[in-house]
Amino acid sequence: MVTFGILGLLGLIVALLYYQLYNLKEDLKSEVTVAKDHARDTNEKLTSLEHEVSQIRQDQSSAGSVLARLESQISAVPQSSPPISGPAPAPDNAWRITPAETKLVRAFLEKVNGLDPIVEAGYKVGDKIPSDKLRDFSVILTEQVPTLKKARYTIDQRVSIIIVSEEDRVVAILSTAN
Repeated sequence: MVTFGILGLLGLIVALLYYQLYNLKEDLKSEVTVAKDHARDTNEKLTSLEHEVSQIRQDQSSAGSVLARLESQISAVPQSSPPISGPAPAPDNAWRITPAETKLVRAFLEKVNGLDPIVEAGYKVGDKIPSDKLRDFSVILTEQVPTLKKARYTIDQRVSIIIVSEEDRVVAILSTAN
């Protein structure tokens, strides 16, 4: 009699273990499905970003050919004409960033991190920003825009991207008008 009781209890334990393993298997299947969906979404975002980077490279290439054509036209102008004055030089602590680079930086940060404000608006070139309000640029982006390799950034309430030097000083502001 006791033997049948023990066998019945062991059968019940085996049934409960099987039930728990079955539930774990179902939970694992749902977790794998969620992970696959997340990976697919991430892959789609990456593909979209790669397409946009490719488009920006094409824009840079066409801008380069236009610049070369303009330079050849300028060199063909007779030397007796008065010199053409260029734009005023930027302050010593300001960086020059091309419109194509500005577009690339803004598109990349918008896709990858979003453009959520971190600091209040009103910073100017030369101002110092607290280090805890700064973010590092992605290696993918610094390969495209090498001047950003030792720089960091933050975003103000006007959704301007503020580029900061190694000394935490503002060197460029990419406003939404850029």
